[in-house]
Amino acid sequence: MVVVDNARKMISKTIDIVVTSVLQTTAGKMIFGRYIEQGMTPQASAPAPQVAAAGSSSTPQTRQT
Repeated sequence: MVVVDNARKMISKTIDIVVTSVLQTTAGKMIFGRYIEQGMTPQASAPAPQVAAAGSSSTPQTRQT
């Protein structure tokens, strides 16, 4: 399951998000992220996104949903 803050208006669309955390549950992974509108940059207080290969450990990733 992917949960994205600030993305209600983007339901049913493909967007880029910044993954903020990943939680492994018995049912699978829950991925939490933030939607960043086009032309805006991530807030300075936000951690820099890390890119990892799909299926790797719970390292934050940049993904499309």
